[in-house]
Amino acid sequence: MGKLVFWVVVAFVVLFAVRLIGSAQAKKRRAREGDRALGGPMVRCERCGVFLPRADAVASNGGWHCRDGECPPGR
Repeated sequence: MGKLVFWVVVAFVVLFAVRLIGSAQAKKRRAREGDRALGGPMVRCERCGVFLPRADAVASNGGWHCRDGECPPGR
């Protein structure tokens, strides 16, 4: 009976350790993916007022506007 209890405790300790390691790796992965998902600094469209990532905006006359060019003015 003592051996059975010992092996059950060992199994729980191993599973707990595996879960902790997996959780730490998932947290690092989410942090890396979150950095990429931000898309960089945000800018405001001069025409419609929507904020969008600078990578998706087009510079014009010292300001920024939506890349598609069909945003409604003065939202």
